[in-house]
Amino acid sequence: MPVPHDERLALPVEQQALLWCMRVWVAGLQRPAEAGPRIQDMMTQLGAPDAAPFFEGMMFALRHGAARPLAVACVCRRQVSDDERMLLETLGLAQACRLFEALLALRAVLTPEGARAALHSAEQLGACLARAGRFLPAPEAEVRRFAFASHPEAGLLPPSTLH
Repeated sequence: MPVPHDERLALPVEQQALLWCMRVWVAGLQRPAEAGPRIQDMMTQLGAPDAAPFFEGMMFALRHGAARPLAVACVCRRQVSDDERMLLETLGLAQACRLFEALLALRAVLTPEGARAALHSAEQLGACLARAGRFLPAPEAEVRRFAFASHPEAGLLPPSTLH
């Protein structure tokens, strides 16, 4: 039987580390004493040990502000869920100070209060990573397409009407 393609390997190392942390945090809901030190170790390996509390703050906001269950898989899963991708992209947007777009993405899955709390932590996490020389990719057209309801092929905003 062939081994399934590992989507995680296509991610930059920073996103791989954050995806792993997300999955460890969710698994840690069963055994919380184990998750915190593992996340701290990963952030230390990234050169941003001060980022761990902000990461955990974001995950806390996700847990308590989610409008629906989010698909965050086991650490051994080779595929990356749509929710996991959205969270990684949101972290990139927050780090790039594209806060409006990040908030829009978070509002798709969180309550207004949860989205604001998650964004605050994501922004601080991004700053910690940037100080360590770690930068996350931020999507371009995809988020803008949703934020401004433009047609994906046109790449332009729809014509506006005044009435």
